[in-house]
Amino acid sequence: MEKMPSINNIRGGVNPPSEPKSATAGIDKEKLKKACTEFEAVFTNQLLQFMRRTVPSSSPGILGSGKDVYQSLFDQELSKSMAKRGGLKIGEMVYKQMMRREEKKSLSAGTMNPLPPKAFGSGEK
Repeated sequence: MEKMPSINNIRGGVNPPSEPKSATAGIDKEKLKKACTEFEAVFTNQLLQFMRRTVPSSSPGILGSGKDVYQSLFDQELSKSMAKRGGLKIGEMVYKQMMRREEKKSLSAGTMNPLPPKAFGSGEK
């Protein structure tokens, strides 16, 4: 499976609070979508592995002792295919949540000090 991009690779750059930009200007949306899809594939693969452990094993059959290797490779490809097609919609949900988080960050970056200057150390009581 391909290496998942880190959050640093997904961000095009960090917007300083002094620069008001669009809500998602600091994120490469395509890289984020790819990372979310790959996350769903990894998650689905883990689910398949746990499900297979619950099934009693049968005789090795035609593949012999290499059955586990082939089964693992099959599960990995099945997971990738399911994630690309949006099978469980986990990647989509993660993507939407990340975009909401970034929008909140950029909106709150412009309102760093919501209280008037008199409220801080003006000496009035």
